[in-house]
Amino acid sequence: MNTPFRKKILHRAKYRGIKELDIIFEKFVFRYGTVITCQELSELQEILNLPDNFLLDIVLKKEKLPANLDNSIMKKIFLICNDS
Repeated sequence: MNTPFRKKILHRAKYRGIKELDIIFEKFVFRYGTVITCQELSELQEILNLPDNFLLDIVLKKEKLPANLDNSIMKKIFLICNDS
């Protein structure tokens, strides 16, 4: 399923504005971009709406993960970070 919504969200994920996030999300899109569900795309969109610095702090575990973001996409993002 290669809908315009999917393309938009995955493109947005790869170009965050902070190099560290660009690297993490580029790996995420490469690994999961073709297999994530519509529900996961919505979760990813919610994550991408966060300010870059706050998102980076969450990914680096400098900030506590908010309960509303404790989802399958964040688990996959943390896996990407642990693999690096």
